Amino acid sequence: MLETERHRIIRGLVEDRSVVAIAELVDLLEASEATIRRDIAAMADRGEVRRVRGGAEAIHPRHQTHLGARHFAVEEAVCFAEKRAIARAAAALIGDGDSVVINGGTTTYRMVEFLADRTLDILTNSFPIATELMRRSRNRITIPGGTIYPEQGVVLSPFANDTTKHFWGSMLFTGCFGLNSFGMMETDPLIVQAEMKLLECAERLVIMADSRKLRQRSAMVVVPLARIATVITDAGAAEEELQMLRDAGVTVITVSAEGAAGGELLHVA
Repeated sequence: MLETERHRIIRGLVEDRSVVAIAELVDLLEASEATIRRDIAAMADRGEVRRVRGGAEAIHPRHQTHLGARHFAVEEAVCFAEKRAIARAAAALIGDGDSVVINGGTTTYRMVEFLADRTLDILTNSFPIATELMRRSRNRITIPGGTIYPEQGVVLSPFANDTTKHFWGSMLFTGCFGLNSFGMMETDPLIVQAEMKLLECAERLVIMADSRKLRQRSAMVVVPLARIATVITDAGAAEEELQMLRDAGVTVITVSAEGAAGGELLHVA
């Protein structure tokens, strides 16, 4: 990642959270601690952030809620071609006139370009998805009420009575933190709660997960494999990982990153 891009992400995180730890930046940006310290020092010299012990602080701190999930701007650049190919395959499952639910995330966000010329009823908790679809399409967009989390671009509510109670969708499309024999996993309790609510208003669950997600683990299981109808992943998934899903009755669709432009579908089982 280029220095200017790291500085942009660090600046955004500090503005969102007021204080960010060096250890977290090392993990998010996949850079060395020495590099992050140099970045913070350079930004502090320009008056963009304030150096504090173990991290960086906003020049004008403000209260801001945040989730235990990766920043949208950081995650969006990871496995871009794979996510786009997965999104194309996901969009192909939707028929014109359908009602669907799209959970916020960088993989589901890639669906926007493939839904621009459709006529759908869409419930989404993603501000980027809602904004782009409103700008580029004639789909009818519904968003739930709640608190805005700018880092992930989502709106989440801890309350039971919101828009999701009055929406029905044939499918829920969602990414995930991890996926294994225990089921679909996430890292933040509020995200788990929000996804459980979305599941209540959709018949089928479609998980869009690039192959690295099949090797990630968390302590929080959202749903078991038995609740998952379809998993769309890329050709980087190992055969034993895919067979584990098939043995649980999950339909598996694998795509190639090159298929993002041409829509090449490698396998459906």
